[in-house]
Amino acid sequence: MVALASSSAWGQAEDLPVSRTAGILDISLPAGKTTLLSLPLVEIVASGTVSAVSGSNLTLSSTPAALPTVFTGPSTVTHAIKITSRDDQRGTGAPAPTGSSTNAYGLTAHITGQTGQVVTAALSTAPNVGDEYVIYKLETLASVFGTTNQVALLASGTAANADTIGILQGGVFVKYFYKNTTPGGGQGWRLSGDGSTNRANVIIPANSGIFLERKAGTNRSLRVTGDTLPGNERLALSGTGFRVVNNPFVVPTTLGASFLSSFVTGAGTAGGADHVYVEDNGVITAYYYKNTVPGGGIGWRAVVGNAVSNSIALNPGKAILYDERAGTFGVTLPEPFAE
Repeated sequence: MVALASSSAWGQAEDLPVSRTAGILDISLPAGKTTLLSLPLVEIVASGTVSAVSGSNLTLSSTPAALPTVFTGPSTVTHAIKITSRDDQRGTGAPAPTGSSTNAYGLTAHITGQTGQVVTAALSTAPNVGDEYVIYKLETLASVFGTTNQVALLASGTAANADTIGILQGGVFVKYFYKNTTPGGGQGWRLSGDGSTNRANVIIPANSGIFLERKAGTNRSLRVTGDTLPGNERLALSGTGFRVVNNPFVVPTTLGASFLSSFVTGAGTAGGADHVYVEDNGVITAYYYKNTVPGGGIGWRAVVGNAVSNSIALNPGKAILYDERAGTFGVTLPEPFAE
């Protein structure tokens, strides 16, 4: 259930963008199944425009409130900045004319330092002066699932017998669980294989979804609240491999209507293309974009069986498991647009 106004498709750049708004989303977590979980609603704490750029240091148009963190590493970063518009329309990307400006629209980076109006964030491409931004709070295991597991995932003394929360960290899926036994380090959120160290404040990285593996238990649901993030969601990936890409939108669409085909590597067969995995009620299916006419025409196809798959739903609250197989420049999820 999405408690806010929405459209049914993702649209072209000349259409009307959906405005940022607050909402509520209930996401089902069926027992005994895997959920590709996205967190589309966030707590936005500041917004404005970029007034100067010096490497990774961005001078903002106003001073955001002090961000409560010690900037010593990924586990203590608490906020991210996202570039939500493009003020300078020069550059090499369509539909802009050629020019010399960079394009950071849609990119996000963790904020690793702050001095008044200046924040440090290593965006893969520098923004332009005048680009708009939002700063939002990153979620943690505790903020999503509750400090004492209020969502009531299956808990146990070991990860083997508990629901596990998979988060991609440094290119590796790291699993966490809720430990409900006292011996061996007490109760709380724990890393698989370490029952004693508190992991409640482990962050869900920006742009990242969650690979939630549920054991035999009871069907649960997760309620998320907050603001929608404006702008495209753009990931500048390098190398090949799997990523759980957060779907930041509360507007449902389909593979065929999503324009995702413009930002993935397609091919005549599944073997030469990027793969996009979509989960529906615990069943994860792989798809690719067929970009050649022979053999059934152009469009989305299932990797197994090659069935036409343009109508496969991309639903709010569901992340995308993305396999970058070509090792190119990453993926962009276009912003939803109103009809």
